[in-house]
Amino acid sequence: MDIQFIIIQIIGAAAWLFLLASYYRENTNKILFFQIISIILYCIHYFFLQAYSGLFICLFEVIIHTLYYKTDLDFYVYLICVPIYIIGGMLSASTFIEVLPIVASLIESYSLIKNKKKIVIGAIISYTLWVIYDIYVMSYSGAITDGLIVLSNISILLFNYDFFSKNQRKKAN
Repeated sequence: MDIQFIIIQIIGAAAWLFLLASYYRENTNKILFFQIISIILYCIHYFFLQAYSGLFICLFEVIIHTLYYKTDLDFYVYLICVPIYIIGGMLSASTFIEVLPIVASLIESYSLIKNKKKIVIGAIISYTLWVIYDIYVMSYSGAITDGLIVLSNISILLFNYDFFSKNQRKKAN
């Protein structure tokens, strides 16, 4: 393995750390802030892997997440983005596997306009699809870290997904 490949995998792991931390935030805006940082790092990661379908989705997600973060028009942002996802997917994907990040992003983007529990469930489905894509494009750090996000979010659901909420902690005491 050459040093460039190792650096690319480290960037992917850093992106994952921000993404993982996002699901432990208390509200959607905090989740989005951490995810924007994560997505920027994933853009760099996929660019250097020459994984253009993943890169396209990540670039588009930076815009979507920023709009979700900055406005209260989340549903309309999502509706406008659906045809762009589809067109972008048709232009950038040449195999079925390359369609998976597009489907994953549609699911995740939709879940982000819902409540925290649906965000976590959407992420489980979305990142399962990303694991498959990551293995295909040799983003091994991405496959491992996305798999860990799936496991982490399953544990959030199983062990009280609001365990980190200030209100929930007060009730426990």
